[in-house]
Amino acid sequence: MPTYLITGTSSGIGLELVRQLALRGDKIYATCRARASKATGEDLLSSVASSGDVTVVEGIDTMDDGVGAALKAALAGVTLDVIIHNAGGLNTTRDLKGMETMMDQSFDNVTTACMMDTFNLNCLGPLRVQQALTAQMSPAGKVVVISTGMGSIGDNGSSGVYAYRTSKAAVNMVTKNMSVDLGKKGIAVCCINPRMVQTAFGPGAEAMKGMGAIPVDESVEGLVKAADQLTLENNHGKFLSVPKERGTDPVEFPGGW
Repeated sequence: MPTYLITGTSSGIGLELVRQLALRGDKIYATCRARASKATGEDLLSSVASSGDVTVVEGIDTMDDGVGAALKAALAGVTLDVIIHNAGGLNTTRDLKGMETMMDQSFDNVTTACMMDTFNLNCLGPLRVQQALTAQMSPAGKVVVISTGMGSIGDNGSSGVYAYRTSKAAVNMVTKNMSVDLGKKGIAVCCINPRMVQTAFGPGAEAMKGMGAIPVDESVEGLVKAADQLTLENNHGKFLSVPKERGTDPVEFPGGW
């Protein structure tokens, strides 16, 4: 069975990736800043990790330039078959009641600090991790970057959410670049839109459900299928999307890059 490295696994898509892959018997290194979710404060990762061959690697902050050294120390001697870059976010703040809310990223109100922090997390985070771990990947390894349709320039007809959109458009370019460089080493690379997903981040799972978001297990089924099917011959260097029809193959994102 393949060995996975997944970033950002304390909740949401990352947590569900660990759950589904562990249930089928894969070996997983699940990284996180802390086991407790930033959004809810709950530790769901420990119970999920106990159900399979999962090693939780705490203290991994992809926004920190020292993350490479931390990962190399934690994974010394480990060969990785698949790296899934999932850690990321909308850039949130906490209100007076301690609830997470998304920072105002409208044209009139988005700040330089918000733009830079979101770029650091969503674009530079995957680059830092991949730079550190490419040498530990197996021949014919795979790299999957979790992106979003909101990072598509061609699909943007509504504007807004400046920091998040920009950071994801940037990581799409990083992914395309890596597909060229890592492809020379036999490593297949793609990025994928998980669709709008019901998680605790942003406005919360219930609010997201009301906006038409899909359950996290459905999204992750599509992500896992994309990773399984990824080769240099098929989806290498492409921007994919979890399909609208559950159980079908991932497709190229219709809005393009």
